[in-house]
Amino acid sequence: MDFIDENFNYTTQKLLGDITLSGINYQYGYGKNVLNNVSTTIKVGEKLAIVGMSGSGKSTLVKMLVKFFDPTSGELEFNGYPSNSISKSSLRSYINYVPQIPYIFSGTIEENLKLGGREGVTLKDINRACEVAMIKNDIENMPLGINTKLDENASILSEGQKQRITIARALLSPAKVLIFDESTSSLDTITEKKIIEQLIGMKDKTIIFVVHRLSIAKKAARILVLDSGEIVEEGSHSELLAKKGYYYKLLKA
Repeated sequence: MDFIDENFNYTTQKLLGDITLSGINYQYGYGKNVLNNVSTTIKVGEKLAIVGMSGSGKSTLVKMLVKFFDPTSGELEFNGYPSNSISKSSLRSYINYVPQIPYIFSGTIEENLKLGGREGVTLKDINRACEVAMIKNDIENMPLGINTKLDENASILSEGQKQRITIARALLSPAKVLIFDESTSSLDTITEKKIIEQLIGMKDKTIIFVVHRLSIAKKAARILVLDSGEIVEEGSHSELLAKKGYYYKLLKA
């Protein structure tokens, strides 16, 4: 199920292309590098998983793609445009980062879904996004449906429901690249599996999953394996299993 945005503007359109990282290094202050000589190309429409132990640099790497951090050294380009030539607002219209801890504000469910959404979002668009995120039935069962008011803690929602609302919100954004950083961690495995399968089936989106659960990673076309800030392996699930290297050890751990 693809989401076509007819209002995708030229400023963001020119970024539509491969994302290239060349010799990326990053360090906090004067500490040791968190990322070491990271080089890879993320193709348009690719479904990529990034895995590794806690502290391996996974989240730092993807946050760099939305300018939460700038590389200490190395080159980061979007369709050939250096990241330092692109404004944060343009980049964050092109790439939507969904963190593990969902952000919900005081307002209706509809207002929360439309936060940062593209222009002209219709009820049909909302329903489609909620179906993919598997939150549509939950919303319909609430007292006022989509008009149900949430407090700033969304206390009437479970953590899993909050995560699914933020996934639907990302699908309603103008972004062509979606980053899910442990964004399904509070979901049961069956719901998570169904959502991941639908996201992977979207041909018009580049999707990056940062995961601990390797059951998600194996569904991606390509997997980057990080250890101590370095890409130590990359390939498909079957290719990495055949190598019986670091990824194989993570899977068997």
